[in-house]
Amino acid sequence: MLHIDRRKEILNTIMSKGSVKVASLSEKYGVGEATIRRDLKYLAEEYGITLSYGGAFRKEKINYQTTSEMDIYKKRTQNIEEKRFIAQKAAKLIKNGDTIALNSGSTVELMLDYLENIKDINLITLSLSAALKASAISGITVYMPGGKLRSFSGAFYGKKANEFLKSFNIDKAFIGVMAVSIDKGITHGAFEEIEINQTIHEISRKRYLMADYSKFDKVSLTKMIDLNVFDGFVLDDKVPEIYREYCKSNGIEMI
Repeated sequence: MLHIDRRKEILNTIMSKGSVKVASLSEKYGVGEATIRRDLKYLAEEYGITLSYGGAFRKEKINYQTTSEMDIYKKRTQNIEEKRFIAQKAAKLIKNGDTIALNSGSTVELMLDYLENIKDINLITLSLSAALKASAISGITVYMPGGKLRSFSGAFYGKKANEFLKSFNIDKAFIGVMAVSIDKGITHGAFEEIEINQTIHEISRKRYLMADYSKFDKVSLTKMIDLNVFDGFVLDDKVPEIYREYCKSNGIEMI
């Protein structure tokens, strides 16, 4: 393993677990303790971890909060300024000729307010309300999956919806989420919607996480996808610093 990859793994371990020991890392990676100490010194200088006798640790402890799903109508009233800020930045990533995907959620739907100058894009969306909104915008061709509609979230899901998605090649996927954590990744409160969101991730060339500060350090019912699969995080200015450090260490663009 290259030292760059080893250091990235060590940093992610510190972020998720809180601390590491030199002896354990030496055994795990099959290198001397002096090499591990150099790795930890580098990480301390670049990412602000704290060195200790025999190891290193993260200064702040993350206390994750559990969170439950909120219906789409309530979502639209929460943190609206931050969501608009994120949506406007995400919309700038879209170019004419793109095929894009939106899952369901209030933040991704707000992107459509900033696509007035788009002349030719294909939009695949799981969201009924996003599809209706996009259908009124000239230059957007809308595709929706069949399947079953969850009225709580306004999203389509199920076997037919999944099969429909797999017929597309998506340039850019914009994924709104309800819970983000360093060690659990993206978790979601509706088990039914997990598979179809995973499919969006699998068939997309680039993937962008869209989440305001209130979604971070939260954990919900079940795992959806890992954090390190994203090409970019579209964030507001209040997101905890540790997630910005995570982006830096994993080569994820902060937008």
